[in-house]
Amino acid sequence: MYAQFTDQVEETVKPITEMLKISVDATEKLARQHTDFFTAALNSNLAFTQTLLGQKEISGVLNVQKEYGEELQEKLVAATKEAYATITEAQTKATEIMKGSFAKVEAAANEAVAKVAPK
Repeated sequence: MYAQFTDQVEETVKPITEMLKISVDATEKLARQHTDFFTAALNSNLAFTQTLLGQKEISGVLNVQKEYGEELQEKLVAATKEAYATITEAQTKATEIMKGSFAKVEAAANEAVAKVAPK
């Protein structure tokens, strides 16, 4: 009886555990992506500053600023797409878990009704 109770608790908690794992994995992945983006942005900023200091004419300064802006924009767009993909993946996994859980609950409810309700 105790083993049956333990199995029922484990089966009941399993979707919650899976959802928590998905959430933790997504958060860790997003944190890594965030760190990578800001590291790359900081390195670009340092390179921009060094290049800017070497410019003697205003046209050179404007070119360097333009290149820096374009590079930063590309990195931001890439980071945004990567974060969106991570969140979408986590959402898809969570949706599948919820669908599976609801299907199990529905099946159990139908089984219980079938036992109680006369035919």
